[in-house]
Amino acid sequence: MTTTTGASETWQARITHELAAQLRDDAELLGLVGRTEIVKAALELLHKRAAEERMARSVDSFYAGREPALPIGVRPERRSADVDVPA
Repeated sequence: MTTTTGASETWQARITHELAAQLRDDAELLGLVGRTEIVKAALELLHKRAAEERMARSVDSFYAGREPALPIGVRPERRSADVDVPA
């Protein structure tokens, strides 16, 4: 259910008693007070994760299956066959 009032929206979800108890414990650990702060933090995390996924997909799309370039100053990983072993 979504309710729009002015410049904001209210979103609701039904969750189990077990999940609610876990979320209350999590909120206490993280210093979140009340359901609103818990839900806002969860939605911000969801949005951040989606933004990271969009970025990863755009990199995949840009390189079209090729190996992405390494950042400046990062050397490729050396394989064991490439390592010189003293005699």
